[in-house]
Amino acid sequence: MQVLRALATRAKTVAELSKELGVHGVTLRYHLGLLMAQGLVESGAAPGTRKTGRPATLYRLSNRAVVPGYPERHFDLLARMSLAALVDTVGEETASVRLRGRGSLVGQFLIKEAAAKAHIDRWTPEAFERVVLNGLFPDFGIACEVVSREPDRLPYRSFTCPFLEIATEVPALVCDALDDGFHAGLDEALGGLRTERVACMGHGDPHCQYVVRWPGVVPSEPARPRRRSSRSSVRQSERSTSRRRAASKGQSRRPSPRDDRGGKEMP
Repeated sequence: MQVLRALATRAKTVAELSKELGVHGVTLRYHLGLLMAQGLVESGAAPGTRKTGRPATLYRLSNRAVVPGYPERHFDLLARMSLAALVDTVGEETASVRLRGRGSLVGQFLIKEAAAKAHIDRWTPEAFERVVLNGLFPDFGIACEVVSREPDRLPYRSFTCPFLEIATEVPALVCDALDDGFHAGLDEALGGLRTERVACMGHGDPHCQYVVRWPGVVPSEPARPRRRSSRSSVRQSERSTSRRRAASKGQSRRPSPRDDRGGKEMP
């Protein structure tokens, strides 16, 4: 990273970098070679540096270098400015309509592309979880967790949002317009599903939660307790009656206590 920062303003030779960074030239050449192999640094001959011998080599930072965190990008600022310009131009209501439409187009495109790659003809809950929740969404910066699995619906939660900073500032545009349109586009491309958002980080919830429903699929009913057949009930009743009769006969046959003095039964 120090080498990249040193080359950010102008091209430099190894000798200049060594003096600026306090690093030996051999070490610098090794790291410069790695950076060039990754396309982050470019090299070229320095014009007019030497009258004899090989010209010194200049190293410069590639203007198309993509390094996480360097140089700092401020896409959030660009997003804020773009949304503000849109609202100032057409008004908030029309801006919401246009954002919803744009989100729908993006959602349709992503699902059609995912279906083609995964060779999916019909979107089942299992296919949606496997391809979208565990594949497409994580690649888009959305980490999901399935809440429950049912034949006709699939509730899931999202714990990360690629637009969270902007969504918390203007949820009406990002969540209620762009995100709603995005999921409407998903539903259309998925074959007419219906998605309902029941929680939203942009509106202050700890996570976003959605319920995707498959119309026309009969929901599973909870298992009912098995009822005993009438024949088994009759048998059970007969056994109970037999036990009661046996118990009553045993009580009638039990000898009564007698009076030792008179040989009479005691009352």
